[in-house]
Amino acid sequence: MTRIALSLLLLSGLLVSPALAKDIYVSKTTGSNKGPGTKAAPYKLLWKVIGKLTPGDRVHVAEGVYHGKKKSGQMPKIPVGDIHIIGGYTTDFSSRDPFTHLSVITGVADRQADTREVFQYAPTNPAKGEGPIVLDGFCIDRGPGLYYSGHGEGGTDKQAGYKDTTCWGYQAMNKKKSGSDPAIELLGKTSFTVRNMILINNPWWGISVKAGGKGKVLIENNLILSYRGRGIEAITGGGWGAPEYVIRNNTVAFGSTTEGRALSLDPQKGKGTVLVEKNVLAFGSQTGYMTKFGASALTLNDNLFYGFTKGDAGSGGSGVCNADEFEDELEHDNEGNVHECPKFIAKLSKDYVDHWSQWKSLTSKTFSSDEVMAARKLVGLGAYTLPFFKGKTYESYAKLPPARVNYGMYRYPHHFKEGQKLMDWKKSVLVVIGADGARGIQAFKK
Repeated sequence: MTRIALSLLLLSGLLVSPALAKDIYVSKTTGSNKGPGTKAAPYKLLWKVIGKLTPGDRVHVAEGVYHGKKKSGQMPKIPVGDIHIIGGYTTDFSSRDPFTHLSVITGVADRQADTREVFQYAPTNPAKGEGPIVLDGFCIDRGPGLYYSGHGEGGTDKQAGYKDTTCWGYQAMNKKKSGSDPAIELLGKTSFTVRNMILINNPWWGISVKAGGKGKVLIENNLILSYRGRGIEAITGGGWGAPEYVIRNNTVAFGSTTEGRALSLDPQKGKGTVLVEKNVLAFGSQTGYMTKFGASALTLNDNLFYGFTKGDAGSGGSGVCNADEFEDELEHDNEGNVHECPKFIAKLSKDYVDHWSQWKSLTSKTFSSDEVMAARKLVGLGAYTLPFFKGKTYESYAKLPPARVNYGMYRYPHHFKEGQKLMDWKKSVLVVIGADGARGIQAFKK
């Protein structure tokens, strides 16, 4: 082959490849499995689209409930890079607001779903770099994948219609099934954007991003409510480069297990930067954020922290201090961070907050029983009344009986019974948007 012929062949490849990239439309309510996936004639099932994507594709998803393959609440692995998956459109795709027109991904009630990743991009050779991945505008409820008790309220020894999972019991609601699979996992030497997402009832982590290269990673305007382990993990790929992380305007709340940290970070000198600003990080069994290898490349500005049993800041697995001591105690840049009860808690389910505030492992030297009571007051709760100690009330956390059930965390907004429908997401979750002013999740960000 001559040099001219080879050049023409390569040029034709460059010209043809972008033409293969396409806009794909999906609507559960107006679509068809036969396609062709246009705006006028969208596909019906999102999971059948994702597994067949090619580089450059842009997927537009209308409002509706998408149950995933085998109604598991999971999507196939994203097969290639340079992909945008965008939810929150009206059924005719004429306008978009993911907090008004919910594109929901969830399993089916009464079916024990798997707990693998909902969205995953993890190429065989992550250091190769295949183009940006953008996930924007989905409500993911992983509640059907959680364990539930079969014995009703603690101490009553009654079935009460709860799913029977035998060994865990009511005291271990929200137990992960197996593994540590986050709802969203992105891995590679490229740019990532995760924006306008609502992740509820995560059996393990919420968002995990391991990035490289010199691109930008934007984790912005997401709500992660009820998770086990880590709300957001943002780490740098070994030897892949120096990405710029921006973690902004997220609300991350109610993390359980010994790893109940809202943010897990590893800002390393010479391997990129991490900016954490205007987030609301609250109520977890460990720390608001945890660093792994020091924090000289971290900037922490104007965040709200509250309710972490080992402190607002942590390093190497240990708690360090609360936000009111950041300037004196921390080596990295920080300004305007506060330790105060977030206002969004007043919008949550009273039952959920009531049970959370009974958790036996809740208080410590960094989060006092007075602060627990302040959170209860904000949601409109007074004295404790426990179903298994009927007829008695307790005026403070400190006076609760040590023999009480250790609730920990469970499915939001209530325990899940057989025959129940999934929650009304607009009524139970969207009410927290904008509750903390400029901090935390805001209205739809384009």
